[in-house]
Amino acid sequence: MYSLCRIGIVTLFIVGLFVGCGGGDDDGGGVGSACNTPGSTSGCDSGTICSNLSSGVNQCRQICTVQADCPAGLNCNGIANTTIKSCQP
Repeated sequence: MYSLCRIGIVTLFIVGLFVGCGGGDDDGGGVGSACNTPGSTSGCDSGTICSNLSSGVNQCRQICTVQADCPAGLNCNGIANTTIKSCQP
């Protein structure tokens, strides 16, 4: 009985660690999350792309093709060295 209980506790710990550390199949960060490579989607959630912002930082931003794709206050601007645009502040 003790051994079965111990296995259950260890299993719960491992599952909790996996979920707590974001071990799901999520690609990376949502809009506003830091990313490494402008033009890459590998570090960002689906529908977003790593964008180089005028402030000099890289963030995951919503992909757009025209200004109407972006929420108020954001502009559909190009990403350096790509033909892709994103909604940027």
